[in-house]
Amino acid sequence: MDFLRSLEGISKNLQKYLIKYRLKRLKRAIEKEITGDVLDKLLFLLLKAMSLLFIVDKEYRKNIEDFRATYVICSEDKKIDVSAVFKKITVPFFTREDGMTVKDTIVENPTTTVTFKDGKAMVEFLLSASPDVIAGMLNNQLSVSGNLNYLFKFVYLLWLIPERLGINDFKEVLSHHR
Repeated sequence: MDFLRSLEGISKNLQKYLIKYRLKRLKRAIEKEITGDVLDKLLFLLLKAMSLLFIVDKEYRKNIEDFRATYVICSEDKKIDVSAVFKKITVPFFTREDGMTVKDTIVENPTTTVTFKDGKAMVEFLLSASPDVIAGMLNNQLSVSGNLNYLFKFVYLLWLIPERLGINDFKEVLSHHR
């Protein structure tokens, strides 16, 4: 019995190590994409990092306890189309925890859809110290359908990622897209 517990502990530690290694690779990819022009890929990488952080970071995962929602983030110019689905996911040893999956496509029947005018509008919204959805809508930079509170929750979770990954000066580097 002790042997099985030891084996289970080793397996769990190995899986967490592999997830943390994947997070480090995602961090490097995010830092590389920040300076590029492919904002869809940057958003996708941020969301992939978010999904892994929910697995390894209990404090971060508390933000989505029993949370179920589907987000679609897209742009009018069709250059951005990413979806995030918050639901119970299977983690190591077939346990189920709150988590998220990411798709590089638009899913059907989302809870909340955010459509940006273009990538520049998305960057300006994300760079804002306190994103003003109403101002963005009035300026025709974005449109939202669905629950606005869910949008604020999502932006909050997104803004925690650079800090959790140790990406310094995220806003400053990203601001060159303005």
